[in-house]
Amino acid sequence: MRDLVENIIEKLNYFEIECEDLKKDAYDELDRNEFADNQYLWATIRRMAELLEQYTA
Repeated sequence: MRDLVENIIEKLNYFEIECEDLKKDAYDELDRNEFADNQYLWATIRRMAELLEQYTA
């Protein structure tokens, strides 16, 4: 999960998409529970992916 989150954050940084709160939330959730059963982490990943989609579409 950590690799996935870091990959998405790398892309957000590349496109200079401002979402510091989402990035912080993602890392906080990784510290709490980095396994695939963390639903809040999945919700955060989904929101970051939606931002990337909006920017690149």
